Order: sequence, then C-alpha cells, then structure tokens
Amino acid sequence: MHMHITEKEKKQANIFIDLLTILAGTALSAVALNMLTIPSGLLAGGTTGIAQFINHFFPISVGVFFFILNIPLMIAAYIFLGKKFSIYTIISITLVSSFLYFFPVQLMWTDNILLAAIFGGVLNGIGCGIILRRGGSQGGIDILSRIIAKYSNVSVGKANLTVNVMIVIASGFLFGSEIALYTIISMFASMKTYEVVLDHVNRVTILIVTEIGEDVNTAINSELHRGTTMWEATGGYTHHEKTVLLCVAVKGQVTQLKKLIKSVDEHAFISVISTQNVIGRFKQIW
Repeated sequence: MHMHITEKEKKQANIFIDLLTILAGTALSAVALNMLTIPSGLLAGGTTGIAQFINHFFPISVGVFFFILNIPLMIAAYIFLGKKFSIYTIISITLVSSFLYFFPVQLMWTDNILLAAIFGGVLNGIGCGIILRRGGSQGGIDILSRIIAKYSNVSVGKANLTVNVMIVIASGFLFGSEIALYTIISMFASMKTYEVVLDHVNRVTILIVTEIGEDVNTAINSELHRGTTMWEATGGYTHHEKTVLLCVAVKGQVTQLKKLIKSVDEHAFISVISTQNVIGRFKQIW
C-alpha cells in the first residue's frame, strides 16, 4: 500500500531532525569543553573562551557566563537575521549553557594535555558544525560576524580570528606561554574539524529554473541574505515561460538553500555548480 507523505509531515520530520541534531551537537560541545578543554586549563575560542576568562576571576559556572554574554547577541540575531536561524540559535545557546552548568568539569578519557587539546577541539568543532548545517548556531561570535557580514564584506573567519587571537594572548598572560600554545592547537583542531563538517569554504553557483521566480527570489533574499540574478527563459520541451535565477553561495548553505527553494516551489529545477573564484561583491557570511 502506497503511503502519501504530505508537505506538512515532511516539514515536521525535518524540524524533528533539526532539533535532534541541535540536542546532539550542543551535548557534544559541552562534553568536549567540560571534560577535555576546561579541566586541562585551556581556553576555547569565541564567547566560550571569554566566559572561561571571566570564570577565572569569578568562579561561577562557565555556562552561566556563556548564557549572559549571548543574551544581547540573541536579541540582535532575532532583529537582523532570519527567524529560523534565530530560533534554532536561541535553543542551542540555552542547551549549551544548561549542559555546561550540569555536566561535571572533570577530565575524561585522558589526562594528557595534548590529547585533550586535540580531541576537545575536534569534538567541539563537530558539535558546532552539525548545528550550523541544520540552520542554527551555538551563538557567540558567529552571530556578530554574520550581522557584520550582512552589511559589509568582512568575513566570519576574520572576525573570529581577531577574537581568538585576543583569547590566546590573554591565556598567555594568565596561564603561561605553554598553555597558550596548547590553546592554539585546540583552536586549530576545532577550526579544521568545523570546516570539514560544514564543508563551507568552497563557493558554488546555483541555477534555479522555476515558474514563480519572484517568490523564490524573495525567499532567498530574506532567509539566506543572498542576492540573485534573474532572466526569463522558455522550457525547451514544455515551451512554458520560466524564470532562471543565478545565485552564488558557500557550499555549507546548499542544503538549506535547496530546502528553501523546494518549500516555495517543489517543482523547481536546481543545478549546483562548483565555483573556483568570485570576482565582485560576494559576502562570505559563514
């Protein structure tokens, strides 16, 4: 017997998978931080590292400071970024903060600081990456960077690098040069894993053929903050009037982009083409 799955059921299933992924990603990041990075005396990158820095002077849970630091950023995300991204990010921040508060801060698996630096970074990178793949984030500098990138050509990577350099310098002054060097190793492991999971470095060109071009264009502009180029075309087989849209994005946005297009026009034709370089105004918002 053939069972027909409605669009509403598909959407509900996707939301369930998104939330399950967010739960797994936040738990993984919290385990990496509380059971490898923090008890080894290392600082994580971004807002978590800043929360650890404050925790050094005020011994309250890192999770509490992490949540407090993210409050203005969550508000900014809701104002300036898409609704779905904001809601998923608020859920992620709340879960990470809770896990950091309730999970014990103690070494797990190893007491070797080098292994803790590497695998703490790797697990944290996986946790952050899989959440971003589902359309959310764990907050922090990612939110600020995406807002800045939306209105300028400053990339997320450059903004994160600036903050992380300051964290490394602070860890050097507080805990000594050796801890600072191990912190760099941990951040590097996290960054490279993040890139592998997200696979977001490469740019892609997306060609979309649809009969409701304006609706698809509006969705891409408002939800992903990407521009498009549109032109009219005619179907070679059907001879129906079509609209072709060209959009350049980073590879990590492709899954979200395809879902978005199909939610507007389930019959749209989508072609994804690897792009070696982009000359002109292109916002690297990841």
